[in-house]
Amino acid sequence: MKPIDLSIMSELTTRQAATLLNVSVRSVQLWVERGVLQAWKTAGGHRRISVASVQQLLDEKQEKQTPIRKKQSKNSTTVLIVDGDKDTLLLYQMLVNNWFPSLHVETAENGIDALVKIGEFKPTVLITDLYMPELNGYAIIERLHNDPQYDDLTPIVVTGLSDAEVTFSKLPENVPVLHKPIPVDALKELVLQAIKH
Repeated sequence: MKPIDLSIMSELTTRQAATLLNVSVRSVQLWVERGVLQAWKTAGGHRRISVASVQQLLDEKQEKQTPIRKKQSKNSTTVLIVDGDKDTLLLYQMLVNNWFPSLHVETAENGIDALVKIGEFKPTVLITDLYMPELNGYAIIERLHNDPQYDDLTPIVVTGLSDAEVTFSKLPENVPVLHKPIPVDALKELVLQAIKH
């Protein structure tokens, strides 16, 4: 699967929408024609799909699969995604929900909010950027690494920085670092490994 650059996207191509919705490109085209998905054409004649309409369709699909939405229990597996960009958060959330529908996904736009949600939800997986407002990813991971109650939490870094720009001395040795544009399959595999433990 070709990587989707989650860091810069506020709209989706037909193929990206098809990947997220787990349907064929033709199905997406038909949904656009029927008004199920909101879309427009670029000056070059290429279709762009609204991220919000894809999210709405995913939500409806999830509701049909689980008519009674259960409240998040303290024992269920949670993935926390932290990134300063709202569009990036939405796309990550769509990906993880599509891969693992039974997981509970929480998001945070900064490090302070992330620490509050970590305390509240005790996530199994933390997907975080490095540079964010208020408290960066390095600081979040350092605090968790030094607290034994979070020994079972698996942090995964996703950054737009190159290897040369990442300060590896500030990260524990076993923390995987992925680079944007995100290798979608690699992220999926890391999340799968973490939730299997």
